[in-house]
Amino acid sequence: MADRKDKPDLPPKPEKRKVEPKPTSMLGDKMRAGTLLSTHLRKIAQEATETTSEGGMITKAEALARLMFKLALGYSELDVKTNIETIHAPDRGMIGLVWDRIEGRAALITDNAAKKRTLPKRVSDENKKRLNNMATGDAD
Repeated sequence: MADRKDKPDLPPKPEKRKVEPKPTSMLGDKMRAGTLLSTHLRKIAQEATETTSEGGMITKAEALARLMFKLALGYSELDVKTNIETIHAPDRGMIGLVWDRIEGRAALITDNAAKKRTLPKRVSDENKKRLNNMATGDAD
């Protein structure tokens, strides 16, 4: 058997470096806040505290889903003082939201929807660039 002295020495263990925490980005903060908000909304949605017209208890989530369907399908209400019936047309946005949720697609919410250029405007800009490049002899 070989002695300990005959074996090569092991390399030294690397020193542990102290890693400073990275500064949090605004996007990371928004994502964490959104996750926390969603967690609390799910807890509250499961509370059985809403009552139906029949007197039964339902969860807040079910009450919200019923309201969404009511708005999506349209409804009428009767004003008891004036005896006038008001008919509310189906809400297109709510129809899309309900349909997307049923299909399993999450709704996209964008802040810059108003700033977005329309498709004809984008096509027009691309055509202008292409024509300018043809006139100057530059290739794309």
